[in-house]
Amino acid sequence: EAEPTRPVQVINPEDLPKFADTNKAFVAVAQVVGPAVVSVQTVTKVTGSSFEGFDFDFGPHDFFGGDPFEFFFGPHGWDEREFYAEGNGSGVIVSHEGYILTNNHVVEGAEEIRVTLTDGRGFDAEIVGVDPSTDLAVIKVEAGELPVASLGNSDDLQVGDWVVALGSPFGLENTVTAGIVSATGRTNMHLADYEDFIQTDAAINPGNSGGALSNLAGEVVGINTAIASRTGGYMGVGFAIPINLAKDVMDQLIETGVVKRGWLGISIQDVTPALRETFGLDEGVRGALVAEVLEDTPAERAGMEVEDIVVEVDGEKVESANDLRNRVAAIRPGKKVRLGVLREGERLNLAVNIGERPADLTPVSTAPHGPSTRQNKETVRGITVGLMTPDVKSELGYDGDTGVVVLGVERYGEASRAGIFPGMVIVRVNGTPVDDPEEFAGLIEKTDGPALLYVWTGGRRSFIALPED
Repeated sequence: EAEPTRPVQVINPEDLPKFADTNKAFVAVAQVVGPAVVSVQTVTKVTGSSFEGFDFDFGPHDFFGGDPFEFFFGPHGWDEREFYAEGNGSGVIVSHEGYILTNNHVVEGAEEIRVTLTDGRGFDAEIVGVDPSTDLAVIKVEAGELPVASLGNSDDLQVGDWVVALGSPFGLENTVTAGIVSATGRTNMHLADYEDFIQTDAAINPGNSGGALSNLAGEVVGINTAIASRTGGYMGVGFAIPINLAKDVMDQLIETGVVKRGWLGISIQDVTPALRETFGLDEGVRGALVAEVLEDTPAERAGMEVEDIVVEVDGEKVESANDLRNRVAAIRPGKKVRLGVLREGERLNLAVNIGERPADLTPVSTAPHGPSTRQNKETVRGITVGLMTPDVKSELGYDGDTGVVVLGVERYGEASRAGIFPGMVIVRVNGTPVDDPEEFAGLIEKTDGPALLYVWTGGRRSFIALPED
């Protein structure tokens, strides 16, 4: 007997007003926010090559930033010269005085900046200030009767919220796309020093950078910044800087032209499950593990120590190292804060006067590299270590008093997966300083379960929990 035919699903007429209301919301966002989103065109002088007898005018993203002849045929027949590259991006008008918020990478190095409004008016713009650490910039135009965007509260965003991206992808002005918030608080994207990105599946493409990410109330909640793509185009994953972070940077750039950030003077890392087990911490413990306390810094003066775990800032929980870094950076230098710290299982409160992050503080290199020595070796748990000779110290740039150098790591082994690589210096094992390969091997062999390694690499100290084989 044949199964009965299922009825065709249709939209319930009673639900039509709901869909109509949603449609009206998107239309309203485009009408309200759209006029405050501008197209930004730049001209930048760059040094490159030209093929004899020809001139080319390529955008900054063509052929991975190079010239097509060199890309295919190599450098033969080329002369170094200066030429001008045109670029395009987007921006958001944030005040009637003509201030426009955009990305640093949109205007970086630009000799000419031209802003075009949705009503067709065009104005030359000047840079007020840039902040490469967040990839934000403020530019300014001299114009009257400017539409201004309403800035919302990005802390209110939830995964699943509808959002609308507005900008000029590929130079196509007044483009509007819609999607949802896919995630919040995205970090470790290696797009900026300070990251707390909103992830969205609203279509964002080259040229959208600096444009608005709006909620359905018509409030700008983010500045579109980047995409994750294997092709250079939209693949469903875009990132925006939360407007709360952008507002603080913007206010400082408008006020002084520079951004001052709070600073403790410590190196920190996440408390991973392996480190929780090694330190004997409860499963629910989160925070930032202090791997190094620099001399003559706010942290040292407050009594902070290596192996402290910062779990609170003025009573608010710290979820990760990046969370602590962003919170401290947002505190104006000179303010006193209370840090909740776990030290050997005990809870402490440290009063810290926040310092100002030095302008010349640059990230250190952590690229794996191996030393030239291969003598006095010991291998244990997939790690081969050697003696720290003066030549090796000089080659690595290591200035410590103790340690053994990693000469090799078993491929695909537990040590490799834990993050250990050749050129790394192992300073301590389970809190005990080591300066001899045999001593290192003995300490590891006596350890049941994960061994806690205190390591140095490229100028930075951190902890690694080395699992058993």
